[in-house]
Amino acid sequence: MMKRLLLILCLAVSVGGVLRAQGLKDIRINEVLVDNRTSYVDDHGNHVGWIELYNTGYSSVNIGGAYLTVKQGDATRTYRIPKNDARTLIAPQGYVIFFADSTSNRGTFHTNFVLDETGYLAFMDQGQNVVDSILYDVKAQQPDVSIGWTDDPETGEETFGPLAGITPMQANEIEEKMLASEKFRQRDPSGVVMAITAMSVVFSALILLYLSFKFIGKSMIRASLKKEQKAVSAMPEAVKTAVKPEPGLIGEEIAAIAVALRRYEEDLHDIESHVLTINRVARAYSPWSSKIYGIDNQPNRK
Repeated sequence: MMKRLLLILCLAVSVGGVLRAQGLKDIRINEVLVDNRTSYVDDHGNHVGWIELYNTGYSSVNIGGAYLTVKQGDATRTYRIPKNDARTLIAPQGYVIFFADSTSNRGTFHTNFVLDETGYLAFMDQGQNVVDSILYDVKAQQPDVSIGWTDDPETGEETFGPLAGITPMQANEIEEKMLASEKFRQRDPSGVVMAITAMSVVFSALILLYLSFKFIGKSMIRASLKKEQKAVSAMPEAVKTAVKPEPGLIGEEIAAIAVALRRYEEDLHDIESHVLTINRVARAYSPWSSKIYGIDNQPNRK
């Protein structure tokens, strides 16, 4: 019994570890501010560099036990995110911020490294496998200008680079995306292009319907002609010779006349599907002969 319980416990732990690793794959480094002078402050009111992690999945992910690591020259500094802190549970599509101030004794969300001495940042799972990482040039970082993921306006693909403004604990897109209908309205304020497009679509649909019905009608006529030709070919030769095409008659009229004659010929004869047999009955005895015989005989006299 104890062996079974230990086996079940081991399976539960391993399954939990797999599920946690799968959830951590949804976490990515969303935004980083290296040189913070006048923007977002930590819980102590200090302007320090910060890291924003984003849960791209649709289930909550606990990042407790995972790692944040940086490279400073040849050395590597790693910060292990404490467990048993409810704030490390990131909601679906949620965010969390870590302050890179090299004062990890201030709480869960304060790391043991800074960002302005490195150019590499990585988020790793409990087995120290890299889940997400970024490279940046420290010297190229501008004050109060963060770097993060955003959509390229030309290609529409996501790229990692400087943002138009800092967006802690929210999406990196500051400008509201314009709807396609609004873009079309701006390009065609008078509605002429819309009217021409709509009319073109309607007329094109009508032309397609006309061609479709025309094709279907011709197909049905061909099918009916084939049936009539089969009916004419099945007629007796006498009926075929009786049908003489007159000048001006077309094939459909000839076929109709032939079919009518065929049906008329069938109506002239009964269906002879039964044979009636009559046998002649000869009688050897007749009652008249017996009467005549009685008349010829004289009565007996006593």
